Amino acid sequence: MIKKILILLITFTLILSFTLFGCKEEVAEEEVTEEEVTEEEAEATDEESVQEETEETAEEIKLQASEGEVSFKTEDGININGNIFGTGNKWIILSHMYPTDQTSWFDFAQYLAENGYIVLTYDFRGYGKSGGSRDISNIDKDLEAAIVFISQYDSEKIFLMGASMGGTASLIVAAREYIDGVISLSSPDEMDSLSALDEVEDIDAPILFIASQGDEDAAASAESLFDMSLEPKEIEILDGNSHGTFIFEEEPENGEIVKQLVLDFLDSN
Repeated sequence: MIKKILILLITFTLILSFTLFGCKEEVAEEEVTEEEVTEEEAEATDEESVQEETEETAEEIKLQASEGEVSFKTEDGININGNIFGTGNKWIILSHMYPTDQTSWFDFAQYLAENGYIVLTYDFRGYGKSGGSRDISNIDKDLEAAIVFISQYDSEKIFLMGASMGGTASLIVAAREYIDGVISLSSPDEMDSLSALDEVEDIDAPILFIASQGDEDAAASAESLFDMSLEPKEIEILDGNSHGTFIFEEEPENGEIVKQLVLDFLDSN
């Protein structure tokens, strides 16, 4: 009888020992699993932090543009010459008229720079210091290349302004690109294969049209384009006869009006 009791006690003790050992193993496994999960969460958090820091750094290292002569290439390989005026991150790209080049904008560009804007002037292909041959059908490509060029720099806002054919190109490109506003000075609604009439209603940005009353074709184009464009939009038909940037030299009083109109437009958008 005593032997049976001893055997039962020994058996019970062994069972209890195995049970307790198994529980310890499960607890140990749970602790290991929890440690692994904690380590994985920590690694994931570290990776997210690194990614956020990388994105922030990428934003911080946007280049700051310097004043002076620059050059860039179009998508079809033409070398375009330009100049930067001023500093900051509110950009204005000025596109010149025929038969002038970017130098026709220099005084006005300096005026805008003195009023807090950073300005890019450039020569269309075949004009001034730019390469290639003159080709009105491709001047929109030159302006698109200018936008790509300044995208490497810090840019809070980008405005386009053009005189005559430069204004036509500005309107056409404004319908394709995200910009903050466009200004048309004495711009034809159509030139050769380029038609601003086909594009202006697609512009999703404020527009300012300026022309001289005596420059009849330009005034008529400004009114037609204004009628077809979406709000917000403005139009100013000046008393006078000058076309495009000639207005600054030929009619200084109207030139001052244009300066103020443009500055007010930029400041309000």
